[in-house]
Amino acid sequence: MDHILFDCTLLEQERDKLKAVVTRTENWPVSYNKLRIKYYKNFREYIDKIIWNKEQSTNTQLRS
Repeated sequence: MDHILFDCTLLEQERDKLKAVVTRTENWPVSYNKLRIKYYKNFREYIDKIIWNKEQSTNTQLRS
């Protein structure tokens, strides 16, 4: 989970958006729990961008 949240290069653009929101009031990185509770809306948007399986990835590519 830490890799996806803090290091994955495939999510760099989405993480930068989340990071911009968080760093208005906190130092990055923040804990998973803080993301989940204090920044729920932004964290949820970030999580929703993750392609969790190959089938979802194929469907997304077909729609593009």
